[in-house]
Amino acid sequence: MDHLRKQPARRLRLGQVIVGVLALGSAAALPGSTAAASAAPGGAAPAASAAVRTSASSVGVSSPAALGAASPARTDRQQLPVLRPARTGAAAGPATAVSSPGAVPSATAAGHGVGTPAQSFDGVSALDNKRAAGFDLEPPDEGLGASSDYVVNFVNVTGEVRSTSGAPLGHPFYLNDFFHEAAAANTSDPRIYFDAHTQRWVASILGYAFNSAGTRVTASHVDVAVSRTADPRGAWNVVRFDTSNPSHTGCPCLADYPILGLDRDNVYISTNEFTGDLQHFNGAQLYALSLAQLRAGAAHPAMVTFENLSVAGVQGFHVQPANTTGDPGVEYLMSSLDPNGTFDNRIAVWAVTDPGAVSRGGTPALSVRVIDSQAYAVPPNAQTPPGVCNGSLCKNTPTPTTGVVSANDDAMQEVQYVNGLLVGALGTALTIPGDTGSRAGIAWFVVRPQVAGGTVSGATRVVRQGYLAERGEYLLFPHVNMTEQGAMAMTFGLGGPATFLSAGYATAPAGGAFGAVQVAAAGVAPDHGFTGTEAFGGVGRWGDYSAGQLVPGTGTIWLATQYIPGTGNGNANWGNRIIALHLG
Repeated sequence: MDHLRKQPARRLRLGQVIVGVLALGSAAALPGSTAAASAAPGGAAPAASAAVRTSASSVGVSSPAALGAASPARTDRQQLPVLRPARTGAAAGPATAVSSPGAVPSATAAGHGVGTPAQSFDGVSALDNKRAAGFDLEPPDEGLGASSDYVVNFVNVTGEVRSTSGAPLGHPFYLNDFFHEAAAANTSDPRIYFDAHTQRWVASILGYAFNSAGTRVTASHVDVAVSRTADPRGAWNVVRFDTSNPSHTGCPCLADYPILGLDRDNVYISTNEFTGDLQHFNGAQLYALSLAQLRAGAAHPAMVTFENLSVAGVQGFHVQPANTTGDPGVEYLMSSLDPNGTFDNRIAVWAVTDPGAVSRGGTPALSVRVIDSQAYAVPPNAQTPPGVCNGSLCKNTPTPTTGVVSANDDAMQEVQYVNGLLVGALGTALTIPGDTGSRAGIAWFVVRPQVAGGTVSGATRVVRQGYLAERGEYLLFPHVNMTEQGAMAMTFGLGGPATFLSAGYATAPAGGAFGAVQVAAAGVAPDHGFTGTEAFGGVGRWGDYSAGQLVPGTGTIWLATQYIPGTGNGNANWGNRIIALHLG
């Protein structure tokens, strides 16, 4: 989560810290439990999973224009450090063995890229976040949505609306106000997307609460907002649904890392569920909400829940629902595996069939198939130039930061479905010829999914894949997208021992490989963030994700990722860069 979220990794690791405040409660619990069936590569299609019907509840109407009309002063407040969990817990069954690649995969020569930024400007920064919310947060989790007229940037707990020329259309605003949360509520992991089909904006955020000692989660929920028009400055309908799941093991639980996906029928939210004591992992949960009812402002829009997902004998993790362009009649999802936190050469492709059943009062089905892929491995943390924290979170005393920033894990990042193809990317360890050691790089995948008989079929396969790396540098938290014609664009953080954290990108022509790494915005200072100090573990938080969106029919892809634009305010100095690439 944004306030120094534990990096749910595929290996045991030390808990991270969270800087947050006590949160409000949430709605009624969700009943029941289901699990997705698993399959090994080349195996029979899994049986459909059962689903639980429930509903979300309206919490009000919001307007970014009203929230951004002024920049209210907020009381500066110190946050409560809390240890975050590792991704541990009982396996859903015996893991399927995979063959070892022998070593971490090697990067290959770059292809020929296409496109230069048609637009490039800064989005929400640590300074904007402090002014809007009254406190400092790390890491700078990135949400970005774009239409032909507007770009909306949600980062941590701050939002901003701009024109596509980069002109701000109001002040940055506090997302707690937007989502009808209490000012002191813990919120995290915002996402936003523009649905070109309905001409509506969709956004989500996590809310959660701790006990008075800050040692146990007492409730969690997800807020979903849908605009009433194509203008994001206007009114939005906001609903909330409970994710505490008290009937699950060790709950009420934390619905960490909510991921937003969309098709013609539903809004999809996937979460990683951790027990209330933050010590065990229960697996991924998937929620499907009726888009038509959200748009209509229904008091209790219909929702179907798939609980405790598993695949190939282990718990589902970071199951990424696709942002879908077109109408395949199926919602696809992808996830990586690597249950032992080492390496893997498989990915999982999921499918929600009959998605319209949610609005009709029925239940869709969920299936999953494991397919072979190129190898990937847990990426190493990135060493960048050390800095100095001297703000209130460092007791107003110059305190060294290590310059080490977390690369998190090899989980699949945001997934897109375009013209019959799924495209996704993840961070991976890479061995680069001529380099001095393993680096954090990127593995990307283009998959052609197929459904037969209501389940993911054996015809599903990887049709293109590859790696992206830069000698002497670390590439962090990729987001990849594709045009209808097959050209691709990817953004990521970029840093190294002699390179300040910067915003990078790369492009690929239709059917081709990615070209050389390009710099969208060069970092100008070391990481001065408080999470990089010894008191907070000495590993700075960066990411946890970048963002982007295709504007259908235009060949334009918008991208956003983090970099360091200045010295900051003593506690944090992250910013983010937004670019538009016209790929034809």
